Amino acid sequence: MLINVLVIIISLILIGILSNYSGKLVEFIKLPSLIGMILLGMLIGPSFLDLVPKSTLSISPYIKDLALITVLFIGGLGISLTQMKQIGRPAILLSIIPATLEGLTIAVLSMIFLKFTFVQGSILGFIIAAVSPAVLVPSMVDLIKRKIGQDKAIPQMLLVGASADDTVAITLFTTFLGVYMSSVNGSSISIVNELITIPITIVISILTGLLLSVLTKKLLRSINHNSLRVIFAITVCLLIRLVENTFHLKLFNSLLNIMIYGFFLRAFLDELALKIQDGINIVWKYGKIYLFAFVGMAINPSLVGEYLWIGILMLSISLTVRSIGVAISLIGTNLSFKERIFCIIAYLPKATVQSAKAGIPLQMGVVGGEVMQAIAILSVLITAPIGAIGINLTSPKLLKQNDEYEELVV
Repeated sequence: MLINVLVIIISLILIGILSNYSGKLVEFIKLPSLIGMILLGMLIGPSFLDLVPKSTLSISPYIKDLALITVLFIGGLGISLTQMKQIGRPAILLSIIPATLEGLTIAVLSMIFLKFTFVQGSILGFIIAAVSPAVLVPSMVDLIKRKIGQDKAIPQMLLVGASADDTVAITLFTTFLGVYMSSVNGSSISIVNELITIPITIVISILTGLLLSVLTKKLLRSINHNSLRVIFAITVCLLIRLVENTFHLKLFNSLLNIMIYGFFLRAFLDELALKIQDGINIVWKYGKIYLFAFVGMAINPSLVGEYLWIGILMLSISLTVRSIGVAISLIGTNLSFKERIFCIIAYLPKATVQSAKAGIPLQMGVVGGEVMQAIAILSVLITAPIGAIGINLTSPKLLKQNDEYEELVV
């Protein structure tokens, strides 16, 4: 037992050092650090050199969870009430339209190119349709810190939209997987009833986040040391995540809950919330090193194989439709053409959901599960670097940077 613990600690230290330097290396050639971290994870993970101990890999879901919790909470703390009023309608549309259009497009294309049924195609489609919080959220948090796009709260809008986008995509994936398994078992499931769970889940997340912020705001004010406030706030977020992971409640989305909890704390605590955010930024500085390394370890490029070109064709078409969905969601906003193009680029990357869900259809015996896994992994390999590099390169050119902008919208 003690030896196992020592192996985990030593391997995590080495992974942290290597991931950090691989990030710095790709930054040297003007690429986002996460690309280097993901590539390192792929290299040292099970798909290639297989250098990471099994005991360390077994705890990787918990480490990824902690990192995701941290950055989503930071994202929530970075959104003011006035900004939420400004971004409300387009954020809601961004959470529904792009993912739904892309998922259904993949479903139809799967019927044409892979000879799937519509239900099989939809299972694949809504694995692929989710935007990656692991890529998008840190990038938007960075833009908020650098005061880029703040005149129209564009990073905040994309943060909120992406968080709820995952709820829509995962719910629809689960729904169509349930429809498939029910047909195999001879039972039935109502798609309409399943779809109703999406708005209910979002409303429950809002109410839960509000309740938790009301219950904890006084205690957070009473704590004198910011480091203790940070520990307390992260503990609350961990408990939210633990509820979902333990009880698997159908109407409970812990990641969306955590962001909304941060948003309400910002509304109630004002400057104190920003101090908490500064403290949690330090946690994220180290958390991201492990998040992207472990995301890379979950990617197995060798699975892509014979479906490479069909997959590229399908993804090219589905991403085009997704981009149209983003453009539709932004109709009626005051965003310029350049800003709309940026939003389209920012909504491309996929990584977290696809890495987590790609193997589930195969594990559950869905016909064509191995093909689904291959194309889902391909979507990560293509879109994660394109999205991350695109956000990094285009944000200074397509969005307005205002160094004078502090908190005009508090």
